[in-house]
Amino acid sequence: MKLQGAAIAAILAAGLLQASAQTPPNAAGGNEGAGPPPAAAANVRGSEIFDAKCKQCHDPAVERAPTKAGLAQRWPEDIIASLKTGLMAPMAAGMTDDDMKTLAVYLTGRQVGVNFATAEEGKHTCPSSNTFKPAGASWNGWSPDKENTRVAVGSTIKAADVPKMKVKWSFAYQGGRYGQPTVVGNRVFVTSSSGMAYALDKDSGCVGWSFNAGTGVRVTMSVGKNSAAPSGYAAYFGDYQRNVHAVDASSGKELWKTNIEKHGRGVLTGAPTLYNDVLYVPVSSWEETISSIDAYECCTFAGSVVALDVKTGAQKWKSVVLPEAKPYKKSKAGSQMYGPAGAAIWSAPTIDPKKGVLYVATGDSYTEVKEDASDAVVAMDLKTGAIKWKHQVTEDDNFLTGCPPQRPAVNCPLPTGPDHDFGSAPIVKKTKAGKDIVLAGQKSGQVYAFDPADGKILWQQRVGKGSALGGVEWGMAADDDNIYVAINRSTPSLTAFRLTDGQQVWQVLAPEPGVCSFKGRCGNGYSAPPTLMNGVVFAPNQDGHLRAFEARTGKRVWDYDTAGQTYDTVNGVKGQRGGNLDATGITFAGGMAYLMAGFNGASGASGPDNVLLAFSVDGK
Repeated sequence: MKLQGAAIAAILAAGLLQASAQTPPNAAGGNEGAGPPPAAAANVRGSEIFDAKCKQCHDPAVERAPTKAGLAQRWPEDIIASLKTGLMAPMAAGMTDDDMKTLAVYLTGRQVGVNFATAEEGKHTCPSSNTFKPAGASWNGWSPDKENTRVAVGSTIKAADVPKMKVKWSFAYQGGRYGQPTVVGNRVFVTSSSGMAYALDKDSGCVGWSFNAGTGVRVTMSVGKNSAAPSGYAAYFGDYQRNVHAVDASSGKELWKTNIEKHGRGVLTGAPTLYNDVLYVPVSSWEETISSIDAYECCTFAGSVVALDVKTGAQKWKSVVLPEAKPYKKSKAGSQMYGPAGAAIWSAPTIDPKKGVLYVATGDSYTEVKEDASDAVVAMDLKTGAIKWKHQVTEDDNFLTGCPPQRPAVNCPLPTGPDHDFGSAPIVKKTKAGKDIVLAGQKSGQVYAFDPADGKILWQQRVGKGSALGGVEWGMAADDDNIYVAINRSTPSLTAFRLTDGQQVWQVLAPEPGVCSFKGRCGNGYSAPPTLMNGVVFAPNQDGHLRAFEARTGKRVWDYDTAGQTYDTVNGVKGQRGGNLDATGITFAGGMAYLMAGFNGASGASGPDNVLLAFSVDGK
């Protein structure tokens, strides 16, 4: 999609009016010979930069890239951060700070610094008597358990009270992407791609502390005991520059920072998993986005898991799933090409304490060099990281963003695969028949049950056709009876399969796409992970609705449109809206539930800010 001509004209007109008010006329009463007004010239320059650097992927949008209209919904600071240290840094090579600012203002129609300042987001601070108290119900990390079942065992909200759930308080902050809310004791820990991390009071939303990582953060925090922390507890999260931070859970004071990946295109997206004083961190990558850079020597990144000592941040081991990349050919532009590469790990590791094993699921390959660890489930020894087994379910899924048949770039692998990563964390369960299984969902639309002893497939089911942004995107949930699978794009649905044999129990199709209550792409896919709470399955949808279903029957019991109303947030932002729900799910602890709304990703832009919604029964 392109910005409509009227919208562009309005932006240009606004710039011209502003410039004419600031530019004194010449002696003849006009501006002849003075050149174009500064704002108009900046728009011309911004358009030139966009055409040279961005148009190829964003106008029209290619695959997962946001549209130009979607970019217009963001704050300029968010775009600048992406160009400087985020996903777009490779494409921004050679751009000056002035170029980045000019491009951001041109795309958004907003001046830098006109929104509520990042430093002011935490102005609703907690009173000194409101300190961190770790005891109580929690949702710690990607799932309350290390098996990543996403079952809210600590919730006191009854199934019958779900239709009564209302927003008790809300909190607004910048950054189009975010981590899932973690709840420990009386604190909710949240992160944002603005670079800010917060600890908020569970019941009121006041700010216990804020921390600026200096670069984007979209990792879900994990919190645990740490004798090196003054409070005895630390919160852990990773950032866009591959640093893992440990901060005191009570004060937010940094305890240590460790860079765990040297590759400049690496990034941390998956939640770290904390177990027995070791932090297991998955390493993902943005190298997949460099297909349009002719001079780039593609590709050398390999997915890995890094185990860190929680007291010091020292590395205990690092397990890389691919062999070292070697030169194998020259590109059409004459650049040296390397492989194998890819197999990024962009979801949380799963722990099997009984077997002493860690399971991860990997992404696609970046080159045509043969390997056996992309699109795979991998089992690692908890103590050493040694790979016990790996099962690749899709061979030759060689993919780089921006390599469609109609617009091939020099780095594109041939053949090009369908981009069927595993983005969902594996789940460990025991069936009622006493059989241990490892469950994994793929963007292909397939769901698998593996034997944890050797990785053999026990059963598999196809839920949807799958695509680059389809199939199982960010997660599943499982109780003692079923696995609940959220599907995006083709056949968007929520489906329950029996754990013992994979037979379908029920399926609920997503509503037909309609008019969303937010701006941007209006989808209807269940891309975000579902959550189980006292016999109810909660499924966030890209149309901005959070829907709840009976786990036993699939009957819908609640539907809440996060963007259908505005919120006056506890930190002073008036008229805030929710929006597209993606990447993270709803979390529960005690009588409260927490959901992030307004994800600015490839699947849809829904405004320049995020809002954290805190629900309780009747809003009390």
